[in-house]
Amino acid sequence: MIKAIVFDLGGVLFFEGKAVVRDKLAREYGYDAALIDKILRSPKSIDLRKGLIEDDEFWQWVQRRLPEGYDAGLVKREWYEGYTLDRDIFELIGKLKRRYRIVAFSGNIKSRIDFLEGRYRFRSLFDVEVYSFDHHATKPEKKFVEIMLRESNCRPEEIIYVDDNDSYARPARELGINVLIYARGEADKLKREMQKWGVEINAGF
Repeated sequence: MIKAIVFDLGGVLFFEGKAVVRDKLAREYGYDAALIDKILRSPKSIDLRKGLIEDDEFWQWVQRRLPEGYDAGLVKREWYEGYTLDRDIFELIGKLKRRYRIVAFSGNIKSRIDFLEGRYRFRSLFDVEVYSFDHHATKPEKKFVEIMLRESNCRPEEIIYVDDNDSYARPARELGINVLIYARGEADKLKREMQKWGVEINAGF
C-alpha cells in the first residue's frame, strides 16, 4: 500500500529554471549561454545546494568569473524567476494531500526556496520537506535518498517518488522505491501511472 508520495521541485512542481535563465540571458542581454550554464552546474553551485557555503559567497564567486559588464545579481534574479509553478502538479498534490503523506525532496538552494515560498506559498502543500541544504547532501547521492526514507517514515515499497530526471532517481530505484518520471504537460499520464499502484486521487483542499 502506498503511504507517501514524494515530489521533486525543479522540473516537477516548478518548471526547471536553468535552461530558462540561460536562454533568456543570451537572448535579451547577450550573455554567453554556455558560460552561464557551466556556472550554474559548477561544483561551487553544488556546495551551495548542500549548504556548505553561504549565498553571498557563491554570488561573489560568480561575479569574479563573469566577463566585464555581466551582473551576477541579474543572473540570480532571472534564475530564480525562471522557476514558475506547474499548476497541474500543484492541483494534483492538493488532491493527494488528505490521503497520503506528501514529501518535498529537492537538491535546492535555501534562498531560492525562500523566494519561491514568498511568490507561491507552496510549502503548506507538504507534510515533510527534505532539502539538500539542510542535510549537506544532494541528488544523486544515495545517502540523500536514505535521508528521505528516514524522514518519510515509510518503507521503500510504500513510497512513490516523482522526479523529472531519471539519473537522479536511479539511487531511489536501487533502494526499492517506486519511481515515476514526469515530463512537463503530462500530468494526466502521471495520474494514470499512480493509479496503477492503487493511488486514489480525490478532491483536495
